Amino acid sequence: MIGRTLSACANAAMLADRDRAFIVWGIRDGTREKVGTSVRLQRLKKGGENLQNWLSRMIEPKLLLECFDFSDDGLDFSILAVEPTYDRPVRFAGSEYIRIGENVKPLKDFPEHERALWLATGRRKFEDAIALPNQTALDVLNLLNAETYYNLKSEPVPRNKTEILKRFSQLGFVVDDMEDGYHITNLGALLFANDISTFPSIATKSVRVIKYSGTNKMKSESETEGVKGYAVGFRPMLKFIMDRLPKEERFTGGVRKALSVYSETALREMVANALIHQDFTMSGSGPVVEIYKDRIEITNPGNSLIAVDRIIDERRSRNEKFAAAMREVGLCEERGGGIDKSIIEIEEMALPAPEFFPSENSMRVVLFGPKKFANLSKADRVWSCFCHCVVRWLAHDYMNNTSLRARFSLGDEDYQVVSSVIADAKKAGRIAPADKNQGNKYAKYIPFWAVSDD
Repeated sequence: MIGRTLSACANAAMLADRDRAFIVWGIRDGTREKVGTSVRLQRLKKGGENLQNWLSRMIEPKLLLECFDFSDDGLDFSILAVEPTYDRPVRFAGSEYIRIGENVKPLKDFPEHERALWLATGRRKFEDAIALPNQTALDVLNLLNAETYYNLKSEPVPRNKTEILKRFSQLGFVVDDMEDGYHITNLGALLFANDISTFPSIATKSVRVIKYSGTNKMKSESETEGVKGYAVGFRPMLKFIMDRLPKEERFTGGVRKALSVYSETALREMVANALIHQDFTMSGSGPVVEIYKDRIEITNPGNSLIAVDRIIDERRSRNEKFAAAMREVGLCEERGGGIDKSIIEIEEMALPAPEFFPSENSMRVVLFGPKKFANLSKADRVWSCFCHCVVRWLAHDYMNNTSLRARFSLGDEDYQVVSSVIADAKKAGRIAPADKNQGNKYAKYIPFWAVSDD
């Protein structure tokens, strides 16, 4: 009964545009008379499990739940508070409920309410929701790493703590609770938490880095999970990953250096994309970086909003405020510019093009280690050809045999080999001639989706 009512009240709060819904024990229905209760939410269990933990597990998506037991005028009361959802109605045990008057009913029986609820979900964003309510100024500055923000902005940290809180309020990291305190938002916690596990709504969104000894998951060497907010931990995490990648010695400016065989730009942008574009409302783990002997796989919860064929050129994010904040502190490229910049550096290093694998509940990006052209499969060559064609198009240029030979680090003698790759890409429908009347020798090509209807 509590679970169904919780779903109904959260959905009703969404329709009423309220930040919270409350279920109160100790108040008589109808008269609102204070009568007290014997219920103690903090002590209630379901099958031996703490009630709050059980409800959190049974409610979808994961919401901020708070239980309060207190006394007033010699009577005991209990309150269960829940926030609304962000992108879909709240379910309990797989079903959605709504409050009709003072009754809890299945949402499916009220199609008008269901339509209105789906429309209402667009008004709320995960970043704006409260991660931890009613914190003192001191608590905020202990829970969030303000120094990181100012360091990333190359600004001195204000000595006056009020100035820090004013800036954080302007940026949406905290909200004044009108009681001489602050609510910490999901946005603020995601970026600057000293410990993500402190915030229930994002506790499972830390980044895991797993290193395997071979090319499969048979044997892992290490597994590390981050605990800090993404802005606080981003650069240390990248260094942690880069330190575990294979390196080769090269002469740079007359000095021998050990450099990674992977593109650091690509790694940075793909990890940043995994953080930014994940579906925060999905329960379970957060982004995962897996290091294999021959590749790196980066996976985030939530399917891609963009088709794989357009992932290099299209610009779209499900977490716009979070993406803007990451750009503002210099942790990723400007909107959508990171993938094409990554592919350019990958091409300069003669690495295979990254591959993208969307599924129903996740998005996986694969960065490959060095592989000679002769060892690339036909599909690998075609995909690399397509990616090269796209980045040339975005630079207002065309792909041709010469540019593709340079991309694969091949010489003039490999003209025919590259011509075969181009023919295969045309046959696969990945590229098209820039001019229908052009000859083969100096032919230029564009991505298939850039073909004019004329």
